[in-house]
Amino acid sequence: MANILCLDFDDTIAVENMARRVFERFAGPRWAEVEADSRRQGLSIEQRRAAGLDCIEATDEELRAFARETGQVRPGFMELIDWATWNNWQPIVVSNGFDFYVDPVLDALGLDRLMRHCGRTRFDYRWRVRYDSPRGIELAEGFKLSYATAFRSAGDFVVYAGDGVSDVPAASLAGAAFARDALWDRLQADHPCVHPFETFHDVIAVLDREAEGWLNTFAAGGS
Repeated sequence: MANILCLDFDDTIAVENMARRVFERFAGPRWAEVEADSRRQGLSIEQRRAAGLDCIEATDEELRAFARETGQVRPGFMELIDWATWNNWQPIVVSNGFDFYVDPVLDALGLDRLMRHCGRTRFDYRWRVRYDSPRGIELAEGFKLSYATAFRSAGDFVVYAGDGVSDVPAASLAGAAFARDALWDRLQADHPCVHPFETFHDVIAVLDREAEGWLNTFAAGGS
C-alpha cells in the first residue's frame, strides 16, 4: 500500500489556469469560439483541450519559455513536497494540462523527478495531444479518474487536491480531499472527508492533524 497525494495542476499547484493563459496568448480569438462550440456540444475537458490546442500557433520553445516566465505555484507547494517526503507520502501530479507548461514549471523548481501525468503533446503540422490511461490506452474523457481508480485498485490510500468540475469524479474516490472553487461547491455536502484550502500551508496543517488517523482507519478496513 502507498500513500498517494494526487495533485491537480491548473488553479491548484499553479495559482492560475495555465491552459487558459496559453490559449489567450497563442491561440487568439479563434480559441474562444472553439471553446464555446465545444461546451455547447458537451465535449469532455480532454476533447475541449485538444480542440483548443489545434488553434495554437507557436513553437515548443516559445510555449515552454512562456511557461517558465509566467508560471507561479501556490504558496506552500514546496513545503508540501517536503512534508510528503518526510512522512512517506508519494506526491503525483495528475492534470488535463499540457506537458509544455507543466514540465517547465515543475522542473524550474528542481522537481524534475516529481511524477506527473498530463497531456502529452506533439507537433505534426499542427499541435496534437494524447491523454493516456495508466495502462497506456488513449482516453477521450476520464483521464484524472483513470489514475484515481488505478491507485485505489492497487490498494493505495489516496488524498486528492483540486479545484474544478473535472476533478469531481477523481476526488470523489479519494479517502480525503482538499478542494477549492467549483470542486468545493460540489463536494462539501457529499464527501465524508473534504477540506477547503487556499494555500498548501492549509493542506499541510490538516495533514499534520488528520493524516495518521486516516491511515489507521484505512489499515483497519475503513473506507
